[in-house]
Amino acid sequence: SFLTRKWTLVLAGGQTCAVHADVRAARRQMLSCCAMWGGALVVLAGRAVYGTEEETPSGGAEPEPVLIRGSEPMHIALLANTTRHLGVDTGSEAVGVLVRAHTLSPNVSISRTQAFPPQSSYTGTSAGLWIPLRPSDRQADFCLRASENVTALVTAVLYGEQDPVPGACNMEFRMEDDPNIHLRFTTHETVTEFAPANLGVARGQPPPSCDTGQGTHTRWRLTYELYQYFLPEGDLSEASLFDGLAKMNSVREVEQNGRKVASLTSLDKTRVLGNAYAGIGVVFCVIVRDPLLNTSSLYVPASTYSCHFSSRPPQSCQIQGQTATRVFFTVLGVCGLFVCFMGHRFLTAESFFLGFLTFGFVAFAVLGRFSGQSYEMCLVYTAVLAVVGGGLCALCWWRFGAPIPLTVLAGLALGLVLAAGIALSPVVNEPPLRSYLLFWVCVTGFSVLLTLLLLSWPRTLIILSGAVVGSYMAVFMLGTFLPSGLSYVLVSAVRRAVSPPFSQAIVFVPFQTRDFVLTTLWAVLAVGGAVSQHFLTRDKPHFPPCPYRSRSSQTPSAPQVCDERTPLRGRGVQVCDHTGLGRSAWCCGAALPSGGD
Repeated sequence: SFLTRKWTLVLAGGQTCAVHADVRAARRQMLSCCAMWGGALVVLAGRAVYGTEEETPSGGAEPEPVLIRGSEPMHIALLANTTRHLGVDTGSEAVGVLVRAHTLSPNVSISRTQAFPPQSSYTGTSAGLWIPLRPSDRQADFCLRASENVTALVTAVLYGEQDPVPGACNMEFRMEDDPNIHLRFTTHETVTEFAPANLGVARGQPPPSCDTGQGTHTRWRLTYELYQYFLPEGDLSEASLFDGLAKMNSVREVEQNGRKVASLTSLDKTRVLGNAYAGIGVVFCVIVRDPLLNTSSLYVPASTYSCHFSSRPPQSCQIQGQTATRVFFTVLGVCGLFVCFMGHRFLTAESFFLGFLTFGFVAFAVLGRFSGQSYEMCLVYTAVLAVVGGGLCALCWWRFGAPIPLTVLAGLALGLVLAAGIALSPVVNEPPLRSYLLFWVCVTGFSVLLTLLLLSWPRTLIILSGAVVGSYMAVFMLGTFLPSGLSYVLVSAVRRAVSPPFSQAIVFVPFQTRDFVLTTLWAVLAVGGAVSQHFLTRDKPHFPPCPYRSRSSQTPSAPQVCDERTPLRGRGVQVCDHTGLGRSAWCCGAALPSGGD
């Protein structure tokens, strides 16, 4: 097996640094070799795969560029504020080359010249450059630069004359040919934008006009597909990002590993909104297709974690949620567990919990949209208003004990959680259903319909609502400490209420191992909570007397003095004074005390 195995060699300074049978182990060893000898190269079966070569110029001469052969990614070590020269072996068949550089943090700049002019350079964690080739070109050179020491994943892809040219009809961004995906995020959504593509041409030929006609011989026949790939939840490492980008390196790999988010024509806006998952990495890719020639090309993949990486604390990507959020939802999750298992046994507490959630949801939606306050202040005001609302609901049950208002409240809370879960299904991403008004009409109608259907079984509805909603809040509490897509069932509904543009977002929730475990936990808690509430109240009335009346009936009242005009038939037992001397005797029904008048 030693003779037939493909070994990986790590070379440094012309010497063999180490021998590994695993490419990943060789990559780790490569960094150590680079620190000792100044440069290292990983060779797999005789072909360079990863490199950190660092040429030291002698006598002030410009160093030779690191040559990239093939489309396999290379790891290039960039020193702070130092320009690295790289070259791509293009051969004679390709008409252009798309070079890409990716980093986790900080940004990397790419350009064809050392000056990095704004019109022909790009800066970002995912930066790309389109280099058209002249008939005499056999190599394409470009430069990389970063503000800090960083490792960049560099890839070069060659294109033929029939392949569409990504971003060659740019009319919005700074570069003339911009093959990059412009990806940014807000508190609620991610915004993906890209420049339209153009048709490919042979070397030395001028590109077709972007604005002449809209026939099948123009770039208007091109179509676009947006894909996304979720990185492992909670893994913010560079290795995880580079492995994910390697799985989205070509059109074929994107189709195999990615999930199609949207399909666009040349008449559509090249702008797509999505959900922002803080702390969960997402790789976005755009494929442009030429249906007439049956060819396709790939834009520069872009990645985001919907949070900021920083070399100085605090690093927002390392903190899952703010402190106020953690405290708020930890208390709510503990209360949810109590309601899940003992809610119907303590109806006053359950009334407060359901009222707190309902009033809190409405209050946060209104404050977040119209008040203009910060997130922290909105959360504080929401907590105060929710406590007031929950207290009013609990007070109504304590004083009057009417089951109908409590049943309606339970049905609305249960319907909201279930409707929010349904709203994350792919069906809602269809264009006719991405409407702000239509969404809330459907959510309200579903909640009301569910309440009306189960109104004849109020005890069952209240038990189910306490079990499902309470267990979800317990799982949501875990989501404030661990990145999980399950938490966004309720978060997405809140975002739709706070931000109207979010209704146009195409939402796909990551469902990985952690989400499967939390979903299973949610189901187990909901079933266990419903069973617990049923057995705790099986020998009791469906709705016990309200605490106020029960307390009043148990309080002894003063004796009621009656005379001969007091009816003999009355409620309960009365104390009558028939002697006129202050002596009392029990009267019940028609029985009179002996010796009376």
